[in-house]
Amino acid sequence: VGFEQGDAEQMKFKDETFDVVVCSMFLCQDFNPEIVVSEIRRVLKYGGRFGFFEHVEDIDKIIVGKIFGKDSVIRVQHY
Repeated sequence: VGFEQGDAEQMKFKDETFDVVVCSMFLCQDFNPEIVVSEIRRVLKYGGRFGFFEHVEDIDKIIVGKIFGKDSVIRVQHY
């Protein structure tokens, strides 16, 4: 497990580098979330997993489902 700080819109990693990418509250940051999610998809290996927590209720429909395909999103709500 590692942590690196960098530009979320231009990740320095090669295509299909990671098995898993996890992020939290990325929409409230100062960057284009569609570009960030596209970059996440690029650096994930085929069949990789993207886990996220976001305060925007329909983020899976707005951005993540658009990039990954709506059938790839599993929604888990906390109470």
